[in-house]
Amino acid sequence: MALKMHTAILAMKLFHFYRNNDETGVSGTGPVVEGVQFTNGWCALRWISNKSSLCFYQSLEEVKAIHSHGGKTEIIVHDFEPVKKRTTEVSNDRMEMLMRIIEESSHAINLSEEKDCKPEQITQAINQVRKTLEEFENLLVHKPKRVA
Repeated sequence: MALKMHTAILAMKLFHFYRNNDETGVSGTGPVVEGVQFTNGWCALRWISNKSSLCFYQSLEEVKAIHSHGGKTEIIVHDFEPVKKRTTEVSNDRMEMLMRIIEESSHAINLSEEKDCKPEQITQAINQVRKTLEEFENLLVHKPKRVA
């Protein structure tokens, strides 16, 4: 799916989460996340803890809905100067497929950690990852490459 980008001013944003109270005892207090929102709206988060992870979300609104803990976590956004972008065709197909692979792989891992999970459920989840990887290969091999 190609999105038509019109001449617009887009801005990449850095942000972080600040917590006064850690209800779960996992992430701690103070600055607990480093994040960036890219010009296409996607966000990447890195948890600052002994159990760090890297997460991706389609929008800052999605990040807030999931991680703000009903307003108990302050999300502080730091704006940069806008980037000027000219009209161009942008394809999100590859990134969307990569995100599907990551989500499906994460699902398989989470299933394997459940106490009452049956081996066939894990196998089914892994087969779904394989199927998506095949789709990804077809997308990369059969789609014309963009010229820089």
